[in-house]
Amino acid sequence: MTLVEAPVRRRWMVAYGLAMVGVAAGWFGPIQILLPEQALRLAGEDGKEALLALVTAWGAAASMVANPLWGVFSDRLGTRRPIFVAGTVVGVAGLLVLAVADSTAPMVTGWILVQAGLNGPLAALAAMIGDRVPERQRGTVGALFGVAQIIGVILGTAVAVAAGSSAIGYVAVAIAVPALGAALLIMHGEVPISRGSRGRLHWPGGQFAVAWVIRFLLNLVNALVLVYLLYYLSDEVGVGDAATWVLIVTVVNVLFAGIFGFAGGVLSDRWEKRRVFVAAGAVVLAIGTTLMALVPVVPVVIAASVLVGIGWGAYIAVDMAVLTQVLPDPDTRATMLGVANVAGTLPQMLAPVLAAPIVTGLGGYRTLYLVTAGFAVLALALLPRLRAIH
Repeated sequence: MTLVEAPVRRRWMVAYGLAMVGVAAGWFGPIQILLPEQALRLAGEDGKEALLALVTAWGAAASMVANPLWGVFSDRLGTRRPIFVAGTVVGVAGLLVLAVADSTAPMVTGWILVQAGLNGPLAALAAMIGDRVPERQRGTVGALFGVAQIIGVILGTAVAVAAGSSAIGYVAVAIAVPALGAALLIMHGEVPISRGSRGRLHWPGGQFAVAWVIRFLLNLVNALVLVYLLYYLSDEVGVGDAATWVLIVTVVNVLFAGIFGFAGGVLSDRWEKRRVFVAAGAVVLAIGTTLMALVPVVPVVIAASVLVGIGWGAYIAVDMAVLTQVLPDPDTRATMLGVANVAGTLPQMLAPVLAAPIVTGLGGYRTLYLVTAGFAVLALALLPRLRAIH
């Protein structure tokens, strides 16, 4: 076990945030624009939802397996840098496969490689918080981990819109991912990790399990908001140039999520409180998604995106701080954070599976976003069971 006392410096935080932005851009640029447009081009108007569901489900399944395994490898090696590099290489290869995919099989293969690969740097980045960051800074750095992800959403989406074609967009994202991670690789100093019981993959119960389920539910809310956003705006709201509107809605969402996420992380460190931010996030997410369900008009959708951004920001402000506080064994932190990250990747697999039948036959987008609000309420109901967190 490594007891972390020395505070991390600001330049390390900047490099850390840039690396997370790159990983998130590699994920969410394709999810929001490139994959839906590619599905439309390959499957047509009638088959786009089914193809997108197939591709994202296979990718999320690969991600769900890959993240804990990357964590196991990282703990057994006792170092994070090789995992970061190897995963990035695999993820970039997947983006390049997607750039030339002209049928279902290579599209599925490319997205599997992206998801499996980028979980390597994600696992390494999550473990670095426990390795390098003292408890008194984990709200701030954990919020940076989350805020950088949503900045990556806007970067990836903007690149996708600016590129004007799937192939160029995928190549641009493939360049951005390693470029943004380079600074952290140069300046990150590895902290020796004791052998102990590291590298054993197991499922602990107790407080970790409660935190895992809450994380799963709120990530499912976020995934359900994102997965058919392009189609929701074009088919339900009825906007022209839906891709541009996805960018607008995403900018609004990310702006508020970023502000509330980073401010919340700093305040949670100052107040030494985490629970109130999780509760606030769940409530505001439920309100925002309910508005999307009941009033699908542009001004209300913009207002809803503000609320979803605030709610998501409030939660990610303390997400990593909560998880690192309930880890059962510090000597297996990368392994167990890999298990925790399944709560972030499994919703990507389930979201299209849940959303497709709802949208096409069980009430449409109104029902979809009401169900989404229900998941946020369920997370709130579980919060009193998280007794280890103040």
